[in-house]
Amino acid sequence: MNGSPHLPANIRQWYGDSRGHWEGNSLVIDVTNFSPKTDYRGSRENLHLVERWTRTGPKTLEYQVTVEDPTVWTRSWTVKQEFTKQSDEQNRIYYEPRCVEGNIGFPTVMRNARLEDEAFAKGKGPDPLTHDNASGFGDDDPLQ
Repeated sequence: MNGSPHLPANIRQWYGDSRGHWEGNSLVIDVTNFSPKTDYRGSRENLHLVERWTRTGPKTLEYQVTVEDPTVWTRSWTVKQEFTKQSDEQNRIYYEPRCVEGNIGFPTVMRNARLEDEAFAKGKGPDPLTHDNASGFGDDDPLQ
């Protein structure tokens, strides 16, 4: 936010190098210099993001991000999401996140997710990004 330029291209960071500035009432954040270890849908060190946060009303905020990597996609693409402020009462209540200490099944869940990724990369399974691995039911819902 202080107007400084991006880091030199040889300095790479896991979450990239962010630089922000204001364009009218939008906060614009330019993110480059991602690490080769970063992986967002196949994009790594050539990933470039331009994020825009714009107040659209007294209780609404629009987030827009343009994603670009000419080594992965033929053109850039943009996603938008609008956020609505909760009431002050809802914002006041904070529930502590659930603890995973002692969750002996978690390593197996993570291992299976990595195996699904690996199988898909070899053309031997469904795309994990579209695969229902949250409900546990898949195609055969026993409650139906």
